[in-house]
Amino acid sequence: MSDATIHRAVVRAPAKVNLYLRVLGRRPDGYHELDSLMFPVSLFDELTMVVERARRTSVSCRVSGPERVAGGVSNLAARAARAVVSELGLQARVSISLRKEVPFGAGLGGGSSDAAAVLRVLPRMLGRRLPPSRAQALAVALGADVPFFLRCRPARARGVGESLTPLADVPLGALTIVVPPVRIDTGWAYRTALDGLTSGKSVSSVARLPRRLDAVESWFFNDFERGIERAVPAVRSCRQRLVRLGARAAVLSGSGSAVVGWFEDVAAARRAADAFAAPDKAFAATILHGAPRPRLEDARAADRWAVAKW
Repeated sequence: MSDATIHRAVVRAPAKVNLYLRVLGRRPDGYHELDSLMFPVSLFDELTMVVERARRTSVSCRVSGPERVAGGVSNLAARAARAVVSELGLQARVSISLRKEVPFGAGLGGGSSDAAAVLRVLPRMLGRRLPPSRAQALAVALGADVPFFLRCRPARARGVGESLTPLADVPLGALTIVVPPVRIDTGWAYRTALDGLTSGKSVSSVARLPRRLDAVESWFFNDFERGIERAVPAVRSCRQRLVRLGARAAVLSGSGSAVVGWFEDVAAARRAADAFAAPDKAFAATILHGAPRPRLEDARAADRWAVAKW
């Protein structure tokens, strides 16, 4: 590592929502071909990363917060850190403290976002730059949603999620995200919750979305929704309640169990979120247009920091 090493950084990892999701079919490699509109939103995990010189690489990951997920070497953030250190050919001790706020098993991509945050920030902490093509390759190897979080901008995602087309225009509004107490395994959803791999609904061109909400309500669609709601009535109940609370449209995110409602403004989204109570979890959020900037321990390092343009 060089003298430019940044020893400590704190970075927020945002969740995502799917406004539109089609499952087009199974590929020869066993993965599913997707077509989706994805949006990063202002609901965050927080990672504190500490880097130290070492003769042998080690990576640790400790998890805290209201969402209980496994830490240790199996955590996706830890796997991303080990991949970065190996890719750069360095020896370092990397300690990650992950405060988990994004609900897991909800179709919000929290684990993938944690991994992408490590891919974005850790190379600079080590005094190196990871070329975008290599960061993309590592992201694809880690998981289908990780490439989206590298760019962290609204996008149309195709393939298994690695083929991304930025959305040039996003309607104004705010979101209410509701997560019922039931969490859904993605593998189970693919095996049992799809009515078919051709829904008959298609998007022709979504590079530019119209600004008016009433013109984009037709994009709210998810191939998983009917099957998930049939198996998990709490999901249907949350979606219907969001509509009663004034959402212009509401849709399942990913393979669930989170449901997203689109409101006119942040105040309306907050009122809707406040209408839900435990065991449901509800959050008001806005759409992000870039990755959060990390907080660095060394002010001089912060002055030198330049966020990579993926």
